[in-house]
Amino acid sequence: MEFPFDVDALLPERITVLDQHLRPPARRPGTTTPARVDLQQQIMTIVDELGKASAKAQHLPAPITSASRMQSNRHVMYVLKDTSARPAGKGAIIGFLKVGYKKLFVLDDREAHNEVEPLCILDFYIHESVQRHGHGRELFQYMLQKERVEPHQLAIDRPSQKLLKFLNKHYSLETTVPQVNNFVIFEGFFAHQHRPPAPSLRATRHSRAAAVDPTPAAPARKLPPKRAEGDIKPYSSSDREFLKVAVEPPWPLNRAPRRATPPAHPPPHSSSLGNSPERGPLRPFVPEQELLRSLRLCPPHPTARLLLATDPGGSPAQRRRTSSLPRSDERRY
Repeated sequence: MEFPFDVDALLPERITVLDQHLRPPARRPGTTTPARVDLQQQIMTIVDELGKASAKAQHLPAPITSASRMQSNRHVMYVLKDTSARPAGKGAIIGFLKVGYKKLFVLDDREAHNEVEPLCILDFYIHESVQRHGHGRELFQYMLQKERVEPHQLAIDRPSQKLLKFLNKHYSLETTVPQVNNFVIFEGFFAHQHRPPAPSLRATRHSRAAAVDPTPAAPARKLPPKRAEGDIKPYSSSDREFLKVAVEPPWPLNRAPRRATPPAHPPPHSSSLGNSPERGPLRPFVPEQELLRSLRLCPPHPTARLLLATDPGGSPAQRRRTSSLPRSDERRY
């Protein structure tokens, strides 16, 4: 890939390692730095163009490698430069390889979950015009030596068929361990212990705060002691106050006053199980003597009038007429 600026002067080595800072590498002694040129902007342009070319070759909807992604992640990018071809004296880029450590949950041969943080192959691209010339193996081997890792210890993110054939041809990686994510691992992945995952930022922040502020935490709030249960009283009828019935005055004093008109809206009766329908007071049995006593004290009752009407001495109207006659006349009859 060619660029409008001098790639040979920007990347002095054949393979240049770029991190998240995207800073130009140290120049070799005896070389001059181009005047008034933003070198970092040129490096960002190279990264963006390489990412677009890789996405196009893999038929991806969007590039997975860009300068902004490199600056926001701790990934490492190995860029391979063509030192033989010098079109217009500016040099060219052959391809790149991007790697980075990621925390993954992978399955082993027994289908057990394992939390690991291996080195992952995130993106790999060699220009179509120079493929099958050993440039990919040269770049991959340089990365293995630099990272000090074996090929079977790597995890590959969504590898293409070309990459799988490349690993099988040069490193004999053929049998894979099935996973539920997009990463591919090969047999021997669990043969060596991986680097333990780094502590989270939140845990580090809490540990630092505890070291700075040695104030002990507030003690836990204690609950009041539970009171001892007293003796259980026997269940007797004398304690059941709610069963006592109020004493009712004798009849007819216990009669409730009659309403002239029924209420317009009678109170609704609840149908729940906890409530019972309303009931009027129960009228106890009244003896005969008490009934007679109440009749003397109360105004005439319709029952008393009925008894007088059935008296053989005559009706009340006849008595009133006979009582109005003089006594002499009564004797005459």
